[in-house]
Amino acid sequence: MGKNKELKELRQKIKKLSKDQKDLAQQLEQLQQVLAFSDTSSGVPAPSITASAWTAIYPPPLERGKYSPRYAQYRVSNVQQLTPTVIRVAGVPASELKADIQGLLGEYIYVITGKSGEVLPEPRTEGKKPAWDQPISSTKYTVRQHNTETGELEINIVLHERGAGTTWARNVAVGDIMHVVGAKSGYRTGGAYDFYLMAGDETGLPGMARWAEGLPKDARGALFIEVPGTASRQNLKLPPGVEVIWVDSLQVGALATAVQGYPLPQGSIFAWLAGESTSLQPLRSWVRKELKMPKGHGYSKGYWKRK
Repeated sequence: MGKNKELKELRQKIKKLSKDQKDLAQQLEQLQQVLAFSDTSSGVPAPSITASAWTAIYPPPLERGKYSPRYAQYRVSNVQQLTPTVIRVAGVPASELKADIQGLLGEYIYVITGKSGEVLPEPRTEGKKPAWDQPISSTKYTVRQHNTETGELEINIVLHERGAGTTWARNVAVGDIMHVVGAKSGYRTGGAYDFYLMAGDETGLPGMARWAEGLPKDARGALFIEVPGTASRQNLKLPPGVEVIWVDSLQVGALATAVQGYPLPQGSIFAWLAGESTSLQPLRSWVRKELKMPKGHGYSKGYWKRK
């Protein structure tokens, strides 16, 4: 059984290396074409070079992290109203068992609450799984911050008119137990990019902000964030070369207009799109068709859909 697993992993590595080799060969061919056209002795004018992926050198594509999701308890250490529309909840491990948080791009956890958002008591154990004597609900949240030394975990909860997560966020208090399962679905980047393009709304902001705040000091990029008003803007600690453009979420199509009108530089571009599905749809098409971004160099996720 162990030998079969090793052979499977070896085949996967060979497949990945083969794909990486093909991507590098394509990039080399493109660069050779540019150099050939740019040779003044040929008498042929050089082609125009845009900010697309056509002439860019990209690092290896994203690689999905391997997780061991588990149930863990965190004692709530802070509850803060960040803006009129977002509540910050942080917690520290209540025991030695912690969520498998690896610091990867886009990783998320599930917070377990009562069906209507009640703060749950200690569970009983059924086998290795926790169980409660009442209906429960689980809500997915992208990790906003994680302190590797103290284990403190922070999530930001966007408030809606109703929903288990919103009710829980409004009622949870310092000292309560936050029941967590995760983490899941994070990605590892293969290197640095020339420019980081991120767009979304308040639901996508935690993941974008976490990654952007951790970029190198010389990184360049732009975050386009939809919020319902100036009071919902958050303070972010970004590298000097990364700017934030706040967009009015009440104006339909404003996000796509702002992003597509931005003067992108030449070079490799990483695109992160996360938020309301309808707002992101034109940008997904634009990234694919206009920027011609190679596969594996972007992250796109619709977290909810406007009705």
